[in-house]
Amino acid sequence: MTWKSNYKLPASFIIFFVLMFFLLGEQFPALPTYLFGPGLGGEGPDKLHILDLSLSDGLLHRPFAYLIIGTVIWVLFRVFFWPVAWTIGAALWVLEQQTLTPLDQRPTLINAIVFTSTFWVLLTLVPYFIFRWVDKIWGGKGIRNAILITLLINILVFGYFAFQIYVLHNSYRGLHKNKDSSNSVRVLPPNTCPERLITKKDKPTTVYWNGKTFPVAAEEQKWVEKNCPGVLEYP
Repeated sequence: MTWKSNYKLPASFIIFFVLMFFLLGEQFPALPTYLFGPGLGGEGPDKLHILDLSLSDGLLHRPFAYLIIGTVIWVLFRVFFWPVAWTIGAALWVLEQQTLTPLDQRPTLINAIVFTSTFWVLLTLVPYFIFRWVDKIWGGKGIRNAILITLLINILVFGYFAFQIYVLHNSYRGLHKNKDSSNSVRVLPPNTCPERLITKKDKPTTVYWNGKTFPVAAEEQKWVEKNCPGVLEYP
């Protein structure tokens, strides 16, 4: 087995990869929350759609990050045989998660490895083999059609979320408020530890995050206490 790739992956793969990465990594995982309501994913936080995130994170930072990831993956699969390319890409992903990701959003090393050995396979190898299969059978015309079809699916799913959030006002916060009788809403993005979790006798528990203090929902408080023991504060 050679370590060099015998398939000169076209640069159009970057566009296809970014569209697939957004569809499989951002849009589909958020569907259960907006279809059935929060809390179906277990004790951990729910997956928020990009439209429910802040402008800087949702519409500016993430698309730019996806483009960088797509370019790196394209270079790896173009130069190296796919098992070698995937292994290098997985190692780079874990390194990025443990160094460049903000501390309040940084996963543990074990969680990063588990993600890499499961979902990272789906997010990288599935687009690669679909693209290669389409290129082998239909060539450039097939690649163009595959990109257009993936773009259309993304637009349809994105339109569904836009309708839910902006027309029906079924945003994550609204869904959670309707479910939680205490009227406390989740204020933290998924897998995010606050700077402080403040518990006072005979007063609602609050979190201090992003320069502000918010009341915290019971389920979210349990998640923070379980996963972020260093932020607990008892005045």
